[in-house]
Amino acid sequence: MNFLERVLVKFDDQPWAAVWRILLGVAIPPVFSAVAGGNGSVGLYLALFIALLMALRVAPALLRFTLPLSPDVKEVWRKRRFIAKDHDSYQWQKLFWMGLGIFSHAAVGSGLGLAGYTLAAICLVGGGAGLVNWIRINDARPVKVNA
Repeated sequence: MNFLERVLVKFDDQPWAAVWRILLGVAIPPVFSAVAGGNGSVGLYLALFIALLMALRVAPALLRFTLPLSPDVKEVWRKRRFIAKDHDSYQWQKLFWMGLGIFSHAAVGSGLGLAGYTLAAICLVGGGAGLVNWIRINDARPVKVNA
């Protein structure tokens, strides 16, 4: 693997996966607020968040098809996709880190409003449950995604 390929693979390894998702979460409130204009309704925030989650699934798929990657990288990503399909908690635990970032934005900023706090709570509760389950699964049967 060349340098770029190693970076792409490490991007979704811990602790970097948690770090970039927390940073993404910190960026969500100001971006959603700008997109929503003055309408910070819970429904709009949830719709924007669902659109973001879909983009986070589509972008890597586009990268897989457009970048000339080595078989090693493709194999690591294939294993990760298999784990994600096999274990819902692998996907859900990612929400925890985004929720932590959203809530962190409130802690250092001027708050979030009802829509932001609702989104943070959904991410923290749902993602926290996924994270606990993911840790439980890995303690019972370690899953290695890197070749």
